[in-house]
Amino acid sequence: MAPDPAELCARLVADGVVGAVQAAWRTAGGSEGSCAVGGALPTSRFALASLSKPILALACLVAVEEGSLALEAPVLGAATLADLLAHDAGLPFDDAAARRVQLDPSAGWAEVAAAYAAVAPDDGVGVRRTYSNVGYARAAGELERATGLAWTDYVAAAVLEPLGMRSTSFGCVPDDPTVVAVREPGLLGHGEQLFNGARFRALGLPQSGAFGTAADYLALVRLVLDGGRLPAGGSLLAPETCALLHRNHGGALPGGVGGFMEWDRCDWGLGFELRDGKAPHWTGAALSPEAFTHFGASGTLAFGDPATGACGVILADRGTYAGWMLEPGGWPDLCAAIAA
Repeated sequence: MAPDPAELCARLVADGVVGAVQAAWRTAGGSEGSCAVGGALPTSRFALASLSKPILALACLVAVEEGSLALEAPVLGAATLADLLAHDAGLPFDDAAARRVQLDPSAGWAEVAAAYAAVAPDDGVGVRRTYSNVGYARAAGELERATGLAWTDYVAAAVLEPLGMRSTSFGCVPDDPTVVAVREPGLLGHGEQLFNGARFRALGLPQSGAFGTAADYLALVRLVLDGGRLPAGGSLLAPETCALLHRNHGGALPGGVGGFMEWDRCDWGLGFELRDGKAPHWTGAALSPEAFTHFGASGTLAFGDPATGACGVILADRGTYAGWMLEPGGWPDLCAAIAA
C-alpha cells in the first residue's frame, strides 16, 4: 500500500529536512486531501517562486481569448509571445544588469521591465529550450502593453478572482505574518535574500514573486486538467486554448532548467513543463508521460496528470539548491503517493 502523502510530509519535518510543509492533492482514485505540518498552518502562505510563471501564462491566454494579445505575433525579432512562454525565444536565464536594477530601492516595476526589455537573445528562436526569467518578465510587459492595465491588476482580475485564489498575491509586505520564511533561499544580490528579502517581496516579480497557499494553487492545476472549466460553472478558457498550457510548443528541442537538469529533448507547453520521457526528473517515474509540472526554487512543486486525474501541490520552506527534494521521501515519493 502506498504511503499517505500527509505522512510523507510529516516525516520530512520530523527528520529535519524542512521546517514546514503545506500540501493539497487529488489522487488517481479521486480522493482528495491536504495537510499543513511543522511551522505551517492551512492559511500559511509560501513563496511560490517559479510557480508564479504558470499564473502569468494563464493570464496571457485569457488575454489572447479576449483579443488583446496574439500568441504568434513577433514580439522580439522573430520570437513570439508563445516562444517567451515556452522558453524557446533564445533569451538567457536571467540578466545581471536587470538584477542590479531590481536591487535599486528607487526602481519600480517600470524600470525593472525596461531593464529586462533591453536583454538581447543568446540564441535564435527555436534552437534550444533555455529556461528564462527574462522571457516571463518580457511577457508581463507585453500583457501590460496589450491590455493597458498593470499586469498585476490583469492577473488578479483574469485568474486569481475567477479561481477563488484569494490567498495568492504577487509580492507582499516584508513582515507579512502569514508568509513562511524560506531556509537556504539564495540571493537576489548584494546580500538581499530571494523570497525573504524586503526588496524581493516588494517587487512581486512576474517570473518568481507570487505568494500563496497549496489549496489556491491546486485550483489552478485542476482548471488545467478540467480543460478551462471553473468549479462553480462556466469556463475561464476554451478547452483548446487551455490545452496550450501543457501542449508542447517549438518542437523537439534540447534544453533544461538552468543546468539543474538537462535533456536531449525538453518539451514545454505555454506555461508548464511536460513530463514526457525525461530521465531523471524531479517528479520521479510515477507520473504518466502526459503529466505537466512546474517547480520553484523556494521548495515548491505542482503537477497534474491528464492520464489519471491525479494532481498535487507541495509547498515547503527550504530552497532547492541543496537538492533535498530529490532524496528519499521528497518529491518523487510524494508524487508516487499521490499518483497511486
